[in-house]
Amino acid sequence: MLIASLNHNLPDLTDNLVNQLKRDPLFKKCELMVVDNGSTSPLAKSTTHQLDENVYFGGGFNIVLDYFLTTDYDYLYFLNNDLIFHGPSFLTTSLSEAKYSDAAVYSPSVINASVEQCHWKQMWNWGKGLRQVKWIDFQCPLIRRDVLEIIKQYPHELIYGWGLDFYTGCITETNGLKTIVSDNNTICHLNSQTFKQNKINIGVNEFCRLAEEGMYKYFFNSEEYRTLYGELRQHGQNYSI
Repeated sequence: MLIASLNHNLPDLTDNLVNQLKRDPLFKKCELMVVDNGSTSPLAKSTTHQLDENVYFGGGFNIVLDYFLTTDYDYLYFLNNDLIFHGPSFLTTSLSEAKYSDAAVYSPSVINASVEQCHWKQMWNWGKGLRQVKWIDFQCPLIRRDVLEIIKQYPHELIYGWGLDFYTGCITETNGLKTIVSDNNTICHLNSQTFKQNKINIGVNEFCRLAEEGMYKYFFNSEEYRTLYGELRQHGQNYSI
């Protein structure tokens, strides 16, 4: 399994993520890819790759995906660097649950470290074990190789990162592949730390505008996915048990 994360000016959080992963014995059998995404502050100690400029989440994901497809790994685990989880078996639990449930895409359930929880309700912990959903928000996606071989590269319009999750959901839905969220395996998401700590040279409002414009431009111009994109949004907004 390839484990990957991006860092932009949050070295302490990135190293904390890697230190948490190292608790799991499975970590030694995985390859770690920590991509510094154009930081202007000192690098994380765990950095393995460095980019000269910030290519944002979507661009960074495509760089990792390019590398993944040159390997023979069965899974890519792509983690935000602002995650907290407990216990010594996060990786082992994630991978075993993904295999057990035949998940092409898998995610732990998510608790935001704030009053506001994730807008997409399928990501909440509903206390129901392994749940099949239509798509996952991308705080912590574990993606099987067959999905990534179909995707190959995410559309350039999604460079800011919004819409990678919907695009992946479109791929799994149209190919009859399962997406699973686990209520047995829950992460705490510190949520938008790059913006909250003022570590990026673009304002949050400007970033959100550009990210939203790119996402809408792609899906509204897509004859193949326009209708499904709307259905996936409704699924996440209205999800309940």
